[in-house]
Formats: sequence, C-alpha cells, structure tokens
Amino acid sequence: MEQTETLKTPATAAAQTATGKQIRHGEPVYNELMHFLIEEAHLLDSALYKQWVGLLAEDVMISMPVRQTVNRKRGDGRSQLCWLYDDKAALTFKALRYLGDSAWADDPPSRIRRMITNVRVHETKVPEEYLVQSYLQLQRNSGNQHNFTTFSARRDDIMRRSGTGWLIAQRDILVDQAVLGQPNLGFMI
Repeated sequence: MEQTETLKTPATAAAQTATGKQIRHGEPVYNELMHFLIEEAHLLDSALYKQWVGLLAEDVMISMPVRQTVNRKRGDGRSQLCWLYDDKAALTFKALRYLGDSAWADDPPSRIRRMITNVRVHETKVPEEYLVQSYLQLQRNSGNQHNFTTFSARRDDIMRRSGTGWLIAQRDILVDQAVLGQPNLGFMI
C-alpha cells in the first residue's frame, strides 16, 4: 500500500519541534494571546477584513491541507493537496474581494460564529514567537436556511510579537472532516 507523505508547513514543523516551555493559563503571555484570538474571531465574524489583514505578518503563510481518512500508522491524514495555501498577498486579495461586489459565492453574506477553545501556548526556539494551538468550531448559516453547517478544526499558529502587538506569522488548519460539508469556502477561516 502506498504511504502518503505528510504535508510539511512551517506551522506543523514548529508544532512537531516545539520543545519550549508551556505557557500556562493565567500567565501574561497566555492572556495576551488568548485575547488576540478572541479579537481575531470578532473581526472575522463582523466582516472587518481590512482590520484582520493588519494582524498578518508580512511573511505569513496559512495552509489548510485536505484531510484524508487513514490508518494511525500513516499519520494524521494530511494530504499533499490543500484547500488553502495562501500568503499575505493572496489573503489581502480575498479579504478585499469579500468586501467588494464580486463575492458572488457568499452574497448575501453568510452569518458565521467562531468559537476558539482548548488554547495551548508553547515557547519556540525563536525569541518572541510562540506556538499557539487551538480548536476552532465555526457555525455558518446562509440565506433563509433554518440550519447551520458546522466546521471544526485544530489550528497550529506561530504568533510573533511586533512593536504594535501580535501578528500571525504562520497558521496550519487541520480540519476534522474529510468532506467539508460546506457549499463553498467563500469565507475567511
């Protein structure tokens, strides 16, 4: 049987090698990063995409590999294919497009709520950069539907302290579904 290679992204590489001290709940850095994630979710839920782009480092890379169902010995199911593999230019383009007249896949816009939980923070080998692992549950409702579609994932973020606050330097999103169950990905994750 053919073995699938695991997609190597900067965030997953950091997650595998993060041997630094765990930052515990209640410590100042943990509180700052938790506050950042809550504010980021608010910006995205409120379609404040221009402000959200301001939270991205210039060298940011966000990846979301396609999930495969595989036996344990074959890894965590990351495919070489990605739903998303975007740098800052692509993310900025998408954010501005959602605010314009050409976002037909999501017009009228979906109603979305993001819940961020199970936040774990670790030091990395780079000063002022932290691995932040979290769970995301996203509820989405479109049009006049009476039900929600649910999207859940684990996120591995590399967060970098800058002179103005925190920035997302890397984000790896590992979805829980092998089939997304979304009508489209016409929203920021």
